[in-house]
Amino acid sequence: MVEIPNRGFISRLSPATAAELMEGAPTVYYPAGSIIFSPRDGTTAGLVVSGLLRYYLAGSEGRELTVRYVGPGDLVGSLVSERSAVETRAQAMEPSVLLHLNVELVRSLSQRRPELAQALIDELVSRLRSAFRALAASAFMPVRARVARDLLERAKMSGPVVAGLHLAVTQQSLADATGSVREVVARALRDLRGEGAIATADDGITVLDPDALTRLTAV
Repeated sequence: MVEIPNRGFISRLSPATAAELMEGAPTVYYPAGSIIFSPRDGTTAGLVVSGLLRYYLAGSEGRELTVRYVGPGDLVGSLVSERSAVETRAQAMEPSVLLHLNVELVRSLSQRRPELAQALIDELVSRLRSAFRALAASAFMPVRARVARDLLERAKMSGPVVAGLHLAVTQQSLADATGSVREVVARALRDLRGEGAIATADDGITVLDPDALTRLTAV
């Protein structure tokens, strides 16, 4: 059986339920930049074995807004067959491996295992909260604060956010994540650098003052 870190969605399940859920599920490798699940895929579900993904809203003019990041142990995809007018996609931010689950098995098992049903409810609540936070940030925060928020969200996927943590992220990636454009993000990064919150280099951004970034994200 594939070993998945005991965090995120999988940590809510007992070993027996987790093993039954993953039984017979194939592993699939996705290169960085791959679109994992899109609306045309219908009902799909997978567990992240390794890597980093983001869920984002895609606008009609090419603008994007990242809703949340997911990593090993997290659930991706949807068990809901009803199509939505809001288009969301999941994209691999780095080379990633997913365990593709049998949707009918997930539904059947959730009827027999209350802990799985509760875990799925908790997952939906968590996704809804993430969406509200992302939309609130987009509506009420200046770009500088949205960039700070995104840097913190990325950093949290690696564990506690500490000074000196380096993130391999580009200005364009931050623009895509925050629903902005690269030129505006570049100005925001200059401001954050001037305040001593971050350091920038060709290979990414280093968090120097996590508390300063956190203060900026208060809506």
